[in-house]
Amino acid sequence: MLQSVLLARETALPRTQYKPRPQPAIVSFVTLDVTIPGTSSSQARHVLHSALGDGLRLYIVTVDKRHEYTTFRIEVTGRTLDEVITVLTRALGNATLGRAAASVIRRPATRTS
Repeated sequence: MLQSVLLARETALPRTQYKPRPQPAIVSFVTLDVTIPGTSSSQARHVLHSALGDGLRLYIVTVDKRHEYTTFRIEVTGRTLDEVITVLTRALGNATLGRAAASVIRRPATRTS
């Protein structure tokens, strides 16, 4: 019996070291409607991109030629709602801020070997 125990130990596979799974990164996500005067969106788009950077996704929701305003829906990752509102009020002083929502998204963690 002693021999069988010794043989089992010698033939057993080596233990692999336990590596915990990388946890997903939690990133803030803000959605906000912004209305600006005028029907040309190019200048406002440029200002928004330079103010909010690479984390910005920008969509034109409405261009109202009768009342001369344009409404954007912006989505920003990596900033809080307070930060986004602060940046927008500094960059676009004549904008009207609409519906806002803040949440978080989970991004897969990068694996390091």
